[in-house]
Amino acid sequence: MRLLFASLVILMLATPVAGHELSVYTVMVNSEGAHPADIPNGSLKEGDAAWFWMKDSTNNTTLVVQLEHEGASMRSPVLHYECEMKENGTELVDENCKNRFDYTFNQMNSAGLWNITFLKYVDNNLSETINGSVYVLEDVHDDETNETIDDASTKTDLTSKEVIAGSVATISLISFVIIYSKMDDDSLTEEE
Repeated sequence: MRLLFASLVILMLATPVAGHELSVYTVMVNSEGAHPADIPNGSLKEGDAAWFWMKDSTNNTTLVVQLEHEGASMRSPVLHYECEMKENGTELVDENCKNRFDYTFNQMNSAGLWNITFLKYVDNNLSETINGSVYVLEDVHDDETNETIDDASTKTDLTSKEVIAGSVATISLISFVIIYSKMDDDSLTEEE
C-alpha cells in the first residue's frame, strides 16, 4: 500500500501542467458610478472571476448587475451598501442581503465580448443605468511558443520546463525502482 501511495505521489509530481493562474478583477460601484465600468481588455481569461461591490451609501440605493454574452444574460441579486448583522456580529439578519456579486467566467465557453449593465435603484425605482463591457480571452493551453525549430539543423530547442519535467520523471523512475527493490528485500528477510 505504501508503494502504491509513493508511486502515485511521484507520478503526480512528474506530470507537467500548463495553464494560467486564476485571477479576480474587482469593480466598485459608488455614488459616482462604476469603477471601472469597462474592464480593460486582456484583464480576464476564461476561468477568472469578477467581483462587483456595492459601495454607494446614498439612502435606499440598491444595485443590480446584469451580464450579457452571446444572447444569454444573467442578473445579480439585489446588492445593498450594508447588510444588518445579528448581535453576535457573524450572522446576517437577512440571509438574502448581499453587498457583493461574484461571477466566475466558465473555463470552456466564456471567451468573447461581455456587456455589463449596472442598474441603480433608489427607493425601488430605477434611477441610473451604467453600461460597460469586458472582452474575456480564451484560456489556451497550447504550448507552441516554448518549442522552436531551427531550419538549418532541424534541432529542437527544449525549454527549461521540459528539461525540469524530464529530470523529475527520470528521478521518479529511479526512486520507484529503488523503493520497489527495497520492499522485495524486506519481504525476503521477513520470510526467512
